[in-house]
Amino acid sequence: LSVKGLSPRNLAMPKAKAAKAKGKGEKSPQKWRMKGELDGSSTEKAPAQRSRIREARYSGLVTEWRGYMGWLQPFGKVDHAQASQHWGLIYVNQRDLAVGTTTPKMKEGMVVDFFVYTDTDGLGAEDVRSLSALRVTLSHSEAKTLLRNNSPHWSEYLTNSEYYLGLSRDLGVMVRKYTWPNAFVVLELWGGRKDLAKAAVSHMTSAGGGQGDRRLQLLLPEDLVDKVEHLPGKPKVSTHAVLERPVACRSLILEAPENECEEAVIAFLDAMEKR
Repeated sequence: LSVKGLSPRNLAMPKAKAAKAKGKGEKSPQKWRMKGELDGSSTEKAPAQRSRIREARYSGLVTEWRGYMGWLQPFGKVDHAQASQHWGLIYVNQRDLAVGTTTPKMKEGMVVDFFVYTDTDGLGAEDVRSLSALRVTLSHSEAKTLLRNNSPHWSEYLTNSEYYLGLSRDLGVMVRKYTWPNAFVVLELWGGRKDLAKAAVSHMTSAGGGQGDRRLQLLLPEDLVDKVEHLPGKPKVSTHAVLERPVACRSLILEAPENECEEAVIAFLDAMEKR
């Protein structure tokens, strides 16, 4: 699932940034082209010596992808002397995708996590993993309680939304809130399937009708309703769309004990990614 509203840009330096760089007399960053393209040679060169800047993962957004290389915008600050190079973007090559992550899955708008390394050309990403997305709906009062004491952050690539780094660290998943005027709040979570299930059920559910049941409300794209017929967790799908943009979505309600609810979320994510 890719982030809606992301405007793809050419992999070459964006015009606005090119004009800005030209006006300041700055050189275009060579990493906008593959090594070997810089001097017109197609000969494969040995990779530059690299070292990780820390043994902890960062998360970020794929802002450019050409099929074999691209650029990531990290969420949060990367504390390194080279972090300001290339307008704060981090280089990624298909060779550095994690095992099990195939190139066709990488595309602009995806959220990923990765280690950051440094070499003579600047910062790059390695062991890059694509993350799953889960969209949860909450009442305005529930969302206010959840987001209390957390400061929002904004990105030029994430339109009509804000994200919460502090809450993301606490929950172990990326938390993005859409700012559309609706009768409810849409939260988009990015992470591994098990982490998403645990975060959603532990922090975004209300008491269900049965003893010990939890109630979780998700968004389901209207064209994928047939994918959830046999999910665990007694799913209930609304008869009409509750959201029309960026795609028409129905409401899917899971109501079950906590463990079953988590299993249902994982099954739901599996069904959505087999579209």
